[in-house]
Amino acid sequence: MAIAPISVSAPIPAGPRPTSTSHLPPSRGQVAEIQPEPEPHTIEAAEKVTATSDLGASEAKKSILIPILVLLVLILCVVGVVIYLTGETERSKQSEKRRALQENIKQNSYIRVGWQRDATETLGKFLAGKTVDEKLPYVLNGKQLKSQIEGFYGGTVINDGDTPLESFSFFNLSEEDRKKGIFMMIYDQPEQFELREFFRPLATLEVQQGLEEADYLLRAFAQPENYKMEPLQVYAIFKKQGDKLLLDWEVFTQTKYRTFQTFTELAVPNSKAVFRILIVEDVPVKGLSMPGMRTYRLGDPANTGDSCRINVVVDSEVGRALSELNWRGTDTQPTPKTATVELEWSNDPENPILSISRFICWEFLGVGGKVVPAKKP
Repeated sequence: MAIAPISVSAPIPAGPRPTSTSHLPPSRGQVAEIQPEPEPHTIEAAEKVTATSDLGASEAKKSILIPILVLLVLILCVVGVVIYLTGETERSKQSEKRRALQENIKQNSYIRVGWQRDATETLGKFLAGKTVDEKLPYVLNGKQLKSQIEGFYGGTVINDGDTPLESFSFFNLSEEDRKKGIFMMIYDQPEQFELREFFRPLATLEVQQGLEEADYLLRAFAQPENYKMEPLQVYAIFKKQGDKLLLDWEVFTQTKYRTFQTFTELAVPNSKAVFRILIVEDVPVKGLSMPGMRTYRLGDPANTGDSCRINVVVDSEVGRALSELNWRGTDTQPTPKTATVELEWSNDPENPILSISRFICWEFLGVGGKVVPAKKP
């Protein structure tokens, strides 16, 4: 039985057509439907939204960056200030070290040789002064000593030509004293003959050969001791006061005029005087040893031949002060020390006794020594 062929050109049956085919996938060979372009106002709105979002993001970034930048600037400023201050501190320390080093070098140079110029100038002007007022500017504690100096010279014209400046020499004290500003010059005159007065009578050959003895007149005029000039040392001690070196007048006059020797050898009842001395414990005078007492030898610091022995009660203010010099009955050796004391002659015209009425201080008062309080028993 033959089957009739189907015609491809058969008409599509009538009926309702689908209104849209968008939900169906395009068939092979069918072109996809093109979407319509957006309207211009829609694009502008989208661009404004995008620009607004970008601007907001940019503002947010700026709001974060500004504090960070400010903080970094502050940190850099602080670091810079710290570095600057550290550098200034270090520079200040280095400058201070340089100044201290320069000052130390200057001081060491001064205590070695620099003081000699100032001491020479001060002593020269002091010796050249003919009145108390001319000498006072170069005297240590001159204002306080003015009445004492005037009483010593008695208002006369002062002539120090017997101890000329060129005869003084420099004497180096210990480094400790020089660091304290204490310096010294010395006038040293050895024992010598005064040739202008040296006209000794000639003895006969019999006297020269020892066959006959010289009579008293010949002995008196022929003795060399009558024509000798005694040795003399004068201490010129200086103390630095500000930028000046001033002379210790009390030591100068004591050693030059040998006032210690005059006071101790010429008894004036009920008299007192202060002296700078060398002192050491000594043995008592034979036959004058007394229990409860110790004997001390006092001497002029320059003219050591000018000395005396004085007994001191052990349990007294002076005895306690001098106890550190005691060597008798111990294994230590005698050690003299410099001191300042007040001496006094008792008020007994028939038999005046010399004593130490007051111990003032170790070393020389006004130069290196200060008044010490009395020791309690």
